[in-house]
Amino acid sequence: MKVKMECVPCYLQQVLSAIKIGKYPAEKANDVFQAAMRIIPQLDIDASPAENSTLVLLEAYKAMGMEDPFKHAKQESNEMALKLFPQLKKLVETAEDPLLAAFKVSVAGNIIDMGIMPDFDLDLALAEITEKEFALCDYDEFKRLLQQAQKIMILGDNSGEIVFDKLLVQALKTRQKQVTYVVKEAPILNDVTMEDAVATGMTEIAEVITNGAGFLGTILTRCSQEFLQKFAEADLVIGKGQANFESLEGNEFAGKKTFFVLRAKCDLVAKCAGVKFGETVFMRNKIKTS
Repeated sequence: MKVKMECVPCYLQQVLSAIKIGKYPAEKANDVFQAAMRIIPQLDIDASPAENSTLVLLEAYKAMGMEDPFKHAKQESNEMALKLFPQLKKLVETAEDPLLAAFKVSVAGNIIDMGIMPDFDLDLALAEITEKEFALCDYDEFKRLLQQAQKIMILGDNSGEIVFDKLLVQALKTRQKQVTYVVKEAPILNDVTMEDAVATGMTEIAEVITNGAGFLGTILTRCSQEFLQKFAEADLVIGKGQANFESLEGNEFAGKKTFFVLRAKCDLVAKCAGVKFGETVFMRNKIKTS
């Protein structure tokens, strides 16, 4: 997915979230915005929104003198989600199709995104698990491919959401699948890092690796060779969240083995995915031909 002019306000909204959630002094905020805005004219218009957002955020972090403005908020998200885990686990285990239910729980957790939707309503998102279906759903295709697949890779997204993803990991493991869960090498927004994986117990149920980068989404040119090798070896890849969709949608390396599971949190992503704003998506990657 390529950047559009409409992406620029979103870059600055994420900077504002970093300032507010990081409790950075309001009287110094203008200096941070100035630093962030200086880099905008230098951004590559052929890059993905996820990559350009990261570059703007890193400039803001530098101006703030903070490596991880979301650190405490991420911890709170994880703790909140862990309290919900037992009831969600029961919901999945008693569902007619536990794997589909696990995907629904996982995408409900995708609303925990303090960069784009800081005032998320988690209770509302959880209510949708039993009341709504995916607006676009390639689950049957995924389930068919899963029968022959052994190695499954999940590209993690946000803190808090990682707890919901544990139910997806467990549902896949009951089908005797090897699951690798991918986190970020360094903090960016409220994306999951190894610290989150340890704190939430993800490291106890799955192999957890970093992608070697501290960028939103999965920017393949910035990822480590170790990660790229693991990606290539995976039989199926599940990309969680909007940034993974932005960075891998239509990508040939990601291939048709990649499926995206997300909530469309902006009009551009919704249009690209072919759904309405706010709807949930479970879609197979479509390779673009020139």
